Amino acid sequence: MIVKFFRRGQGSGAGPLNYLLLTKGKPREGAKVLYGDPRLTEQLINATPYKQKYKSGVLSFTEDATQFTDEQKKDIMQRFEDTLFIGLEPDQYDILWVEHSDKDGRLELNFVIPGQELRSGKRLQPFYAAADLVRVNAFKNIINHEYGLTDPNDPERKRLTNPYVNNAPRPTPYDKKTKPTKEEDDKIIANPSNTHALKEAIDRRLLHRLEEGILNNRSSVLYSLENMGLKVTRATKSTISVAHPAMKRNVRLKGTIYEEGFQGLSQRAHLIEDRQQDYDRTEESRGLRDLITWRKGMQIKKEYHQALYGDIEAPEPLELDIADSVFDPQTRAPKVEAPAHKRFYGPRP
Repeated sequence: MIVKFFRRGQGSGAGPLNYLLLTKGKPREGAKVLYGDPRLTEQLINATPYKQKYKSGVLSFTEDATQFTDEQKKDIMQRFEDTLFIGLEPDQYDILWVEHSDKDGRLELNFVIPGQELRSGKRLQPFYAAADLVRVNAFKNIINHEYGLTDPNDPERKRLTNPYVNNAPRPTPYDKKTKPTKEEDDKIIANPSNTHALKEAIDRRLLHRLEEGILNNRSSVLYSLENMGLKVTRATKSTISVAHPAMKRNVRLKGTIYEEGFQGLSQRAHLIEDRQQDYDRTEESRGLRDLITWRKGMQIKKEYHQALYGDIEAPEPLELDIADSVFDPQTRAPKVEAPAHKRFYGPRP
């Protein structure tokens, strides 16, 4: 499982709701509301006066949706809410959960959260990377370990290159497009249309050089990048960032081929095997570290929420003299009772 928060969140509520539930105006195949009221969520988003009107994202699994019971989904959803909203009561925020299983059957638990605390009307920011990323990553690792899910950090899943940039579209099994030639890639690198196209072309050119036996270590990777007319602006242990005259932002390149210890394709299997052994050996200590990190982060987030919203009390229920009447005294029309806004699953013990 991976946790992904989307950057968008400034439009009307119709945007995320239409994406989650509709396809060309018709109900989306494989979409199912697990919790929440889409109409209520949309209205709350539209009524939010702040620039960031909502936060959306997804818990994405490589496992098939049929491998999870309803109780397991409820457990993961509730614990994710606890991680985000520790210190808040359920009536202080709204969240809509929509299941997707239309991508080769894989389970996706999508969520949309209006950016407003419901008792006070104050701004609510469920996720801010600088403050929340470490805690949410620890939650992800804990869930993956407890449920035996695919671990995205496992060295066996390590790529020579990482083809994904920001929110660029992911390829599907039906993407059978012919790869560009060396000459076409050179043209793309010289005059890229966007960051994603540039990064893909760089990856392909380096992989081609790797197959030719030209790349032996990181120094040869850096030399190759400079020969492409790119300026290396930063090199960390796991990434290399380059600047292009046509791009406003630097491009960060990720994958085994860009790492500090890269030693060429012939040694890749050996490197991955060593990493796998180290990773397996430290499984218990990593699990304990994740738990400690999560608990510490939860305490910090709880104190943060209490400082912002701790003095806000739930409104008292109205005392109406006409409570026993089945008619509205003004119109004599039958009264319509609003449905209670409750979770379909209870809090964890």
